[in-house]
Amino acid sequence: MSLLASFITAYKNKFIKVIPTFDESLIGTLKKTQYTLLDDLLSPSPQLKNALDKLQIRAEEPMKVAITGQFSSGKSTFLNALLAKNILPTGITPVTSKVNYIRYGEEFKIRVHYADGRDEYHDVSNIAHFTDQREFVEDIAYLTLYAPLNILKDVVFVDTPGLNSQAATDTQTTQRVLKEVDGIIWLTLIDNAGKMSELKVLEEYLGEYQNKSLCVLNQKDKFTPSQVEETTTYVKTAFGEFFSDVIPISAMQALESRSHDKQVLMQEKLEMFLKSLHVKLENNAEKIELDEIERDYTAYQHEINSVLQSDLSANMELLSASNIDKVLVFIKEEIQPKASQSKDFAIKKEIKNIASKLIAQHGLFLEIYDELKEQIISFEVEEKQTFTALKGKFLLDLKSAFMRIEQIIETIADATYNHMTTQKRVRYEAQKSGFFQSTPCYAPFEYQAPKINADQIYKTLFYEENIIGKMFKQYVKNLSLIQDEVNENNRIVYQGLEKRILKWQSPYEIIRKNEEIHSDIEFANIRKFASKAYENILKPFSDEIADSYAKISSEFNHLSSAVSFNYQNATEVCVAFLENKIEKSLKLYEENPTKFSLYHPKMDEIKERLRTSFHLYELENMMNTNRTFLSKDYDRLIEKFAVLKEEKIAFLEKKKERHLKVIGKIEELLKEVL
Repeated sequence: MSLLASFITAYKNKFIKVIPTFDESLIGTLKKTQYTLLDDLLSPSPQLKNALDKLQIRAEEPMKVAITGQFSSGKSTFLNALLAKNILPTGITPVTSKVNYIRYGEEFKIRVHYADGRDEYHDVSNIAHFTDQREFVEDIAYLTLYAPLNILKDVVFVDTPGLNSQAATDTQTTQRVLKEVDGIIWLTLIDNAGKMSELKVLEEYLGEYQNKSLCVLNQKDKFTPSQVEETTTYVKTAFGEFFSDVIPISAMQALESRSHDKQVLMQEKLEMFLKSLHVKLENNAEKIELDEIERDYTAYQHEINSVLQSDLSANMELLSASNIDKVLVFIKEEIQPKASQSKDFAIKKEIKNIASKLIAQHGLFLEIYDELKEQIISFEVEEKQTFTALKGKFLLDLKSAFMRIEQIIETIADATYNHMTTQKRVRYEAQKSGFFQSTPCYAPFEYQAPKINADQIYKTLFYEENIIGKMFKQYVKNLSLIQDEVNENNRIVYQGLEKRILKWQSPYEIIRKNEEIHSDIEFANIRKFASKAYENILKPFSDEIADSYAKISSEFNHLSSAVSFNYQNATEVCVAFLENKIEKSLKLYEENPTKFSLYHPKMDEIKERLRTSFHLYELENMMNTNRTFLSKDYDRLIEKFAVLKEEKIAFLEKKKERHLKVIGKIEELLKEVL
């Protein structure tokens, strides 16, 4: 293989996922289900894998048939007859206190399953110790008996404690088993059949299982054929709603005949030979003689030939009389076909149930994200309305604050105007001289010159009464109140979002799965996402509010300092300007009174000069237009919050994509396998 071909093969193996093909059998359906639902995309839980593994085992294992009945109906004897071997203990008390699963195995052994999860293997001869309720068996959950019997390749028998045991837990255990199995054999003594006590038990426990239940009347050998037929007919009529059929049998006859069956006898001879050989090899591994093994094997062959040549016709007649074969036929022809169909239906139903739970899980995550998305959307609508209303309110508040500056200027202008006086001044005007007069002659003229009493103005406005200082303090206080109110309202707006998000966050920060098969990883991710609600959602909104706070604080500080720290200086600048203008006009007037007039400041001129000194036109742009700095900031917040809303919605939609993809995969699986 060339280097390039090797590279391509390695690349495909590592990066290109090959989708396997699955047949349409039940096993194929399960394998496809496992392939889909255990994909890393779903972050599957161990419980999900376990549930699918159990379905796989259920699909592969034989049908289950439960043997149940009332006390002393001979369940264990009947099972021994079906197995053609005395394995299960029998007695006059309710011996079977635990569920016994009887399965095919390569050798006889029992597996004890303890309630704490431990397992132990024991020799089958010890089974009574673990099933007899007279023994201390409370810590045992159930037993599994393995036997190398051909019948167990097609069926798993479930030996139950019964439905009228002395222990209530036994009855509850049996009820649970009846729901799980494919077939039910109700075993009752023929002389007890049809009694009211039995009817009550059947009505309570077997009413739902008529399609998979068989009634077996035991100990038919104790009655005449006519009595057996009469009882059988009666039970079919009286209890027909509970059973598909009624078969009278003799478990003892069946056990006796089947225990002498040639195949059974040959199997027993083989087991004995192998067991003896095993013991000899184990105890005398180095000393064992091949001649001894050959002698044992020759003896075993003689025994087998003896069994094959024996006349067991009487046993065959006894087997036929026991009617046990009719039970086996019912199992094969009635229970097994239904069990196969039922198993297919039940497993596919469980696949649908598992898939529905997983879809519900991811649907829940979608709802969680949508709930958060709805909170953000509704907040943005509410926030926009609130900011628009605040924008209008503070537009008026700033205009009102601006009017306070106008009032201050009015007050200063009034004081300035009212403290303008006149003072007597003398000017000298040249007179016409005589023809022979060589030096000019100047004549004095008195006039009233305008004068601004600056000291009195300052004394009135800033010192004695400090009128302007008080007015500016009130102006600054008013600005501070507006600033505080703006910040408080902005904080309340943000808190509105914060409360929404925290209310959303509260249940999902501690959310836990309510179905075992749900993904632990997915729920951990949701908890982690919810715990980081500030970083994921709130922080950029909080940052914008903080940025707004910094911007408007700077603007309010400017409004405050630009006026309050400068109002006296601005007044002095205005007065000095007027004084300078008066002084210039005096000089011009005195130089040429016919050309220049005296300058007397008018009220409007004083106000205009004060506006210039106070930089009022700059302040007017900030405070007395429809585009104040607060209006601009609210417009910015509205725009920023709208952008953030879209970003967060896109963020949440991205989060939802994977869950939607998972739901799509599961729904596609259901279409393909169901």
